[in-house]
Amino acid sequence: MIVEQLLKSITEEIADMISTKTVIGEHITIDGRTIIPVTKVCFGFGSGGGEGKMKEGEGGTGGGGGGGASIQPIAFLVVTPEEVQLLTIKGKGAISQLAEVMPEIMEKCKCMSEDEKKKESSEPSETGET
Repeated sequence: MIVEQLLKSITEEIADMISTKTVIGEHITIDGRTIIPVTKVCFGFGSGGGEGKMKEGEGGTGGGGGGGASIQPIAFLVVTPEEVQLLTIKGKGAISQLAEVMPEIMEKCKCMSEDEKKKESSEPSETGET
């Protein structure tokens, strides 16, 4: 009976941890670009228990369980009004991949911001003046 309760408790806790927000992270928006982190999530657990009696008739029970999780960034979705890009992180550590990807993202955001400013300055004003 103890083993069943232990397994139920562990699986309920793991179920609470697993959600779409675990795999598809919270998005951030920079200059009209939405960046969505995508992660790889791994869970593992185990448990065991037993009951027994000693020669003198005393009984005993015991049980234990444990688990572990790993969450690794694997990609970023970059969403703009024009396109959706998947920027993957392969082989390198997450920090070095982010360091490589962020300048590209920031440059694209800068270009988009400059395009918006040019567009706004070329439009006639609302008062009718040019």
